[in-house]
Amino acid sequence: MSLSTNKIFTKDFTLHFISYFLMATAFYFLLPTLPVYAVNALGANKNQVGYIIGVYALSALIIRPFCGYALDAVGRRSVYLWALAIFTVLMGLYHLSSTFIILLIIRAMHGFAWGTITTGGSTIAADLIPENRRGEGIGYFGLAMTMAIALAPYGGDQIMGQNNFSNLFTIAFIVSLASLILALFIKVPKIKTGETKISVGKMFDKRVNRIAIVMMTGAFPYAAIISFIRIYSDELGLKQGALFFIFMAIGVAIARLSVGKIMDKHGPSLLVTIGLLVTVGGLIWLAYVDSFWPFMMVGVLVGIGNGIIMPTVQTMALNMVPLDRRGAANATFFSAVDLGIGSGSIALGYVAEYYGISMMFLICGFILLFPLAFYFLFVRRHYFEHVAILKKDQENA
Repeated sequence: MSLSTNKIFTKDFTLHFISYFLMATAFYFLLPTLPVYAVNALGANKNQVGYIIGVYALSALIIRPFCGYALDAVGRRSVYLWALAIFTVLMGLYHLSSTFIILLIIRAMHGFAWGTITTGGSTIAADLIPENRRGEGIGYFGLAMTMAIALAPYGGDQIMGQNNFSNLFTIAFIVSLASLILALFIKVPKIKTGETKISVGKMFDKRVNRIAIVMMTGAFPYAAIISFIRIYSDELGLKQGALFFIFMAIGVAIARLSVGKIMDKHGPSLLVTIGLLVTVGGLIWLAYVDSFWPFMMVGVLVGIGNGIIMPTVQTMALNMVPLDRRGAANATFFSAVDLGIGSGSIALGYVAEYYGISMMFLICGFILLFPLAFYFLFVRRHYFEHVAILKKDQENA
């Protein structure tokens, strides 16, 4: 199937957007509430809370190279649908998580499905977007995840209520099933290499490695937010702390509505700088907040930073590789995100346990200065060189 229109929101793109939003909604119902479930229902401590996020992120990291290869070699649709079906079944299995170990096992299995779905979903979206509007289209597609982040954590918190975890798991399963049903009707471009021999070179794309380092270190502090923001709000005595995610999503939406067009016209450097520095400011401020509205304004700042960085860096990765290597490029990109979130949530869990959550957020702010320096020292020139090489190859083809 070829793209015969310059439109972004075609029928298939719109269906994919809605299905992806529902899948992400089911996932984010559980992201901030599972730590509460672990603490209140299973008696976990802060160290263990970090493992809830870390285990799923690291299992997603393990699977992404293989699914990136499969997306390019076998085809997008079958890989994506199988992963979404497994994801839906696993969502129902949270009812069986009667001990912390069982919860971690289910979480790890869910990470495998999540890693495949997010890699495949983004790759399919890129295939459905006109090439000259890729940055803009990826920014719009990211709003599916943004809307889920905005609505689902608070929705999950309300569904959970006073520890009503059974309802939470049931509704998450139903929403996942709706996502799967919609995905069956999406016409996905038939792009595949047909290769059967697997190798590390086919799983990853080394052209994206430097960008991946920026994303890994940039995602490291984000692990602190998704793991501990709900618990932190309780420590501060702030009611309705889950609203933080809505304000964060507002910030993401503000950024994503314009960042794609800026990326397509002017390139990534200014966006990377602003995105990282805004997030640094937000995390440092978060360490000192003690009332509701400053807490929510931090959410907006962190959201703006995330909304700038994620689509910008992902578009950079896709701009450096040919069509039949997008699966591998996305696998490299999202593996970096998983590694940052997985290692960050586990390591920062110990920081939170021994030094406090506020100190943990302060440290996170300073960590983000590393990817900013790394970008200007090692990434910027490398990116433009490879974009020029790819463009020349396409002109000569």
